[in-house]
Amino acid sequence: MRALLAEPVVDWGALLNVVWAATVGGVGVTAAFSLTLLGVTRAVDLRRDGRVAAAGAYAALAAVCGVAVVLAVVFGVIVMTAKD
Repeated sequence: MRALLAEPVVDWGALLNVVWAATVGGVGVTAAFSLTLLGVTRAVDLRRDGRVAAAGAYAALAAVCGVAVVLAVVFGVIVMTAKD
């Protein structure tokens, strides 16, 4: 009975879309930022040890993930400020 009363008030499709996007965005941005930190720290350690090729690979990982984080933040700001 309670579901029938909430049906006209709640747009369940839009609510599910928000939950899905927030989950993917939160997990994705957090994972990308974590990989950025991993890439930076490992690149510094490997470069110090003289393993330039491996350090370069981790630096590339850090750069790609760092750009992904920045793009996600910019996209979020654009979506929040867009008028419908």
